[in-house]
Amino acid sequence: MALTLEHEQKLKDAGLTDFFESNPDPWVQMARRTYQFLQGEFPANTPPRPDDVAKILLPILEVNTDLQEKLDDKNLSQKYWLTYFADLILDRRWTQIQKGN
Repeated sequence: MALTLEHEQKLKDAGLTDFFESNPDPWVQMARRTYQFLQGEFPANTPPRPDDVAKILLPILEVNTDLQEKLDDKNLSQKYWLTYFADLILDRRWTQIQKGN
């Protein structure tokens, strides 16, 4: 699901947009590898969409220690924070993820 204004505001209030923007490269690389994997497995001439990438990205984010520490520091234990964060990555850097640069 695309990043809504409400979710973006919640991420900002929780300090997660600053967390992302302070070092976006690892998150973008993670999403880019996910995109490239899907691109290789999808039918020809069918590019992955953000929601396709988000489905595969979520389990990777679930076990990411940096993100888990940040969520723990903020007492953000609900699973939806991972979904919001995945949507943030894809929303902010989708063009970069698609280009592979």
